[in-house]
Amino acid sequence: MTLKPKKLQKGDKVALIAPSGYAKPEKINKAIDNIKRLGLDIVYSERIFKRYGYLAGSDNERLADLHEAFENNEVKAIFCIRGGYGTTRILNRINYDLIRKNPKIFVGFSDITALHTAFYTKTGLVGIHGIVGASEFSEYTLQQLNDLLFDSLQNYSLSCQWNDIIVHGGAKGTSIGGNLSLLVSLIGTEFLPDFKDKIVFIEEIAEPPYKIDRMLTHLQNATNLCDAQALIFGSFYKCEPEDFNMTSVETFTVKQIISEKFSDFQKPVLFGLNFGHIPNACIFPIGVEMCVNTEMKEIFVLENIVN
Repeated sequence: MTLKPKKLQKGDKVALIAPSGYAKPEKINKAIDNIKRLGLDIVYSERIFKRYGYLAGSDNERLADLHEAFENNEVKAIFCIRGGYGTTRILNRINYDLIRKNPKIFVGFSDITALHTAFYTKTGLVGIHGIVGASEFSEYTLQQLNDLLFDSLQNYSLSCQWNDIIVHGGAKGTSIGGNLSLLVSLIGTEFLPDFKDKIVFIEEIAEPPYKIDRMLTHLQNATNLCDAQALIFGSFYKCEPEDFNMTSVETFTVKQIISEKFSDFQKPVLFGLNFGHIPNACIFPIGVEMCVNTEMKEIFVLENIVN
């Protein structure tokens, strides 16, 4: 069952949390400025300034921030400051009943993929993938957030920039996905969703081609990824041979890897869309019905993602 939060209004309170990697003060300040540009008020605890090695505080501290943000009745949305590493450490300690009873707009990507997928799997909560609080909020970003979170548009065409179509076709299904490394890290856990009849979107950063190959192979072998309705591959930023001083003789490009694995998929497979670790990333809602049409080069969100 899909769980939708309420739409935003100007002046609403937004909780800023750091559930993953340590956030430098300049990142925190940037996130605060970004949210203010949306006309929203900000609340946060002093824990977001904590550092525990590469983490933004201990597991207990980061978990407390997450729970308090969902508990606070005045908070209408939660923005993660950044990704990094750390969310998988707290998945088995999250109070999912609390989230189910207090659905809120939840925004983040990269390492936050683990929270999105866990929330969706355990509660049905719809999420917003594509930015974090400290991302560059361009006019393109602000327009998407306004369309999806304030205006609650239906039959909304994602303003993606298309690159390559590996397999043509049309498809409809519930959207799920995120960062490849995180999806693979959830294999064998109770937090990875069923891919059957889903529209799955995947992105990655700073992994050499052979590791992309290995992770996609593992995802194919260990899950029902091939039962998905469509596969949408976004930016694989700094994942190409030249990023690792390799030649075409020594390795493959990411597109070659994906084409080899999925050219006989018989359902839409897209590559190189503008979402992931890049400026002006397209925002992908998680947990809502979408449709893909390669003939028209369109991806539609068929339902509103907030009430």
